[in-house]
Amino acid sequence: MGRDLESGSDGTLPEHPDRPGEEKPEEDARSLHQPSKRQGYIQWIQDHFNWTWFTCTQSTGGVAIVLSECPKRFHGLDAIGTIVFILNIVIFLSFNGLLITRWVTKPSTIRKCFTTPPECLLYGAWWLSLATIIMCTERYAGSHCGPWLNIALRVCFWFYAACSFLSTTAQFIVIGHYTANFKLGSNSGVLLTVLHAMLTGTVASVVASKQPPDQRLSILAAGIGFQGYGWIMSVLYMSHILGHILENGWPPLNARPGLFMLVGTSGYTITVLLGSARSIPVGYGYFASHPSAPEVLIILADWTSVFLWIFTFWAFCVALFISLADMFVRKPAPPGLPLKTNMMYNNIWWASIFGNVGFTIGTIYLGQDFESETVLWVSTVMVALLMVIWVVNLVAMGKAIVVSMFLRPEVKLG
Repeated sequence: MGRDLESGSDGTLPEHPDRPGEEKPEEDARSLHQPSKRQGYIQWIQDHFNWTWFTCTQSTGGVAIVLSECPKRFHGLDAIGTIVFILNIVIFLSFNGLLITRWVTKPSTIRKCFTTPPECLLYGAWWLSLATIIMCTERYAGSHCGPWLNIALRVCFWFYAACSFLSTTAQFIVIGHYTANFKLGSNSGVLLTVLHAMLTGTVASVVASKQPPDQRLSILAAGIGFQGYGWIMSVLYMSHILGHILENGWPPLNARPGLFMLVGTSGYTITVLLGSARSIPVGYGYFASHPSAPEVLIILADWTSVFLWIFTFWAFCVALFISLADMFVRKPAPPGLPLKTNMMYNNIWWASIFGNVGFTIGTIYLGQDFESETVLWVSTVMVALLMVIWVVNLVAMGKAIVVSMFLRPEVKLG
């Protein structure tokens, strides 16, 4: 079984084999009738809830965004996307309530969650969740609200941009100071320390599309700059992760889905390049002085995205095959299916969704720009597969919460 992210435990109950010739004490015989080791709710929250839970909301928001971009649509798809969006807000607010409960009832966890690895690496998941909510608001509420929403989204964008930059800078300094003895290894969670700044570019490409020209140019410029910052930092981290895999082998079984975060680094870059090119304020400012610039930038964005797409697909294949390897083992005997899963759920599974959201949207944009029906159908299948994996993860997470809360409190989700 895989190990959980915090303690290194595989989540299984310890075994206590009887010694030869030694009779089992009566206490052991009576232990079957003793109450379970179920923790109180507050203690369970203190011990189990952490930043990794927000990988659920960042991925759920990503699914809602993908549904809004799906090229082959049917009646009711917008309603499904709206439901997923609202569900994401409810989960996000609930998780924030649990986080505040943890901090209030056990103040020592405030410092721990920002300075103790690997939990401190996942702090960016909170900001990524907020980014998806901002983008979903534009996608699903834009047609139902007045001009005030564009102003509100513009304010949210600049707030997010400033906070994400300060956050990534402070987090890098704090982690470098407090985790000197922590071995990063192939832990893909380190990418979350910069991905929430990188997503500023994605937010810009979404928000800018309906902004007035005098506001649009500055938003796009900031988005491209943040995307470059995030991409460069991600490349540095990816080189370490891939080098560690070559030197030391694959990550632990339960940590392997985290490799899908490698897909997101270039996938979201494709999305930002193509989305920003579509939002260029033609005939205004810089683009009035350089009237051919919009067409040139669109062409450049298209072919740069093709350049990045193959690497993104390669990263997807690597993450997929490494994750599937050893996932199932053969049962020693019937009944039931001949195979059983060899993995235990933890929150890093959500990387299999969020990392592929950017890849899927980028593929949709490429299909639209190159007017390829084949690519558009392929991207539609990608959307459907993301929905299936999202449902699987949601069910697995719910089951793991029930098991951890009521049956086996030593099982942790992250």
